[in-house]
Amino acid sequence: MKTLSTLKSTTLAIALAFGVTSIQAATLGADAVQDSVQDERFTLETEFKQLDTDSNALLSQAEFSNDKFFTKGHFVKADVDNNGTLNQEEFVSYKSDTQKQAAKRVASDTVITSKAKAQLLAEKDLKSLQISVKTYNGAVILSGFVDDEISKSKAETIVSRIEGVKSVKNSLVVKS
Repeated sequence: MKTLSTLKSTTLAIALAFGVTSIQAATLGADAVQDSVQDERFTLETEFKQLDTDSNALLSQAEFSNDKFFTKGHFVKADVDNNGTLNQEEFVSYKSDTQKQAAKRVASDTVITSKAKAQLLAEKDLKSLQISVKTYNGAVILSGFVDDEISKSKAETIVSRIEGVKSVKNSLVVKS
């Protein structure tokens, strides 16, 4: 019993440390952020030039479709001036914004997962080491095994109260 308690405490410390590290990474200094923005812009400008196969400084929908990151709907959204082509600024601006949104989502999901694991570990009456937590876009999926329906319900309640959680799919299986 003491070994399980020690294991839970150690795992809780790791989960909390991971959450703190994620938050620290999100609070980079202004110089590092500026350098990152400049590097990203250069990279996206280079991508634009590689996609611009006819070298006319515009991307057609066919050229744009060679970027695996995007679908047809993305082209329409990126084409701010609605002229059926993308200039370098439209491409760089749209792709940069889209990548930032994806990165924020991943960071937010990571924080939610870390908090969920930490709170489940802190619950003494729950065998939380048998519960897996996955998060995508604020939707949390719980899977694994629990001893009874009360534990299954308790895990869902704990996770549903975490800030940023939009929904919880409880796929926990009660051992028989």
